Amino acid sequence: MGFQRISTCRGTPLTAHIFTIDVEDWFHISDLDNTPLVGTWHEYESRVERNLRDLLDLLDSHGVKATCFFLGWVGEKFPGLVRETAARGHEVASHGYAHELVYEITPEVFRADIRRAKQILEGCFAGTVQGYRAPGFSITPQTPWAWDILAEEGYRYDSSLFASSRSFGGDPDAYPKPHVRPSGKSEGGSSGVVAMPLRPARAFGKSLIFSGGGYLRLLPTSAITFLADKLAQPDAPIIYYIHPREIDVEQPRLPMPFGRKFRSYVNLSSTRGKIAALCRRYEFERMIDWVEANETRLPTLSGRMHASA
Repeated sequence: MGFQRISTCRGTPLTAHIFTIDVEDWFHISDLDNTPLVGTWHEYESRVERNLRDLLDLLDSHGVKATCFFLGWVGEKFPGLVRETAARGHEVASHGYAHELVYEITPEVFRADIRRAKQILEGCFAGTVQGYRAPGFSITPQTPWAWDILAEEGYRYDSSLFASSRSFGGDPDAYPKPHVRPSGKSEGGSSGVVAMPLRPARAFGKSLIFSGGGYLRLLPTSAITFLADKLAQPDAPIIYYIHPREIDVEQPRLPMPFGRKFRSYVNLSSTRGKIAALCRRYEFERMIDWVEANETRLPTLSGRMHASA
């Protein structure tokens, strides 16, 4: 297939790289016994405005445009932040409203959540929200109904598939390249929703998503770029993900077990430098731009498509 390719600033042809930001605050950490409930969020000091602006300033200084998956709650509280993000040329997408793990809620609650987030965010700026990412990458084999609901609610693509194991969410058997999801309502049908998975690499004897979270902060930049260059393919971009809190060394800490604390807060001081290095090395495009350029060429998921592809 003739998939679109772009070049790095060094002239080496590589698959597109996509930088994404999950726009949530420091206290929006899922799957803890003491995760703050949505009704108490207003009681916490918010740091998302400052942190996101710092991130966007860094990206803008390198001419990089990102896809920003906003919590609807953040858009409701800071509509000017959504407008500013769009005005800077970044894509505004949805992270849902209440940051609930999809496999822990009903289809009806999921529909209401993603509809509310979309309406709030679209009310903040003169544009359409076309993309979605579930909190905790929590669209899994347990939630096949989510794809049809996303299509019915007007979403064009989803970036919730985490094609590896993780402490919550994730699906190590997920097909790891962009594809169109089949509809659960009809034999051979298609929901029309493009899936944009995060792809794993085999390293250190395990499968890992090196392009975001604790691995991005823990690994040296040379390891990240080595794996990115190795994994790059013409039919699948490398998708990086970050949260605004991950550049905030002085953020408050939520109480959590040691292992989770390590994954959440390791090497926060390294994040900014790694992002800058990636911006210098690669060219990036927004997720919606990649989808628009490539969606007619993508395969529809079938039983013949495997995670090892």
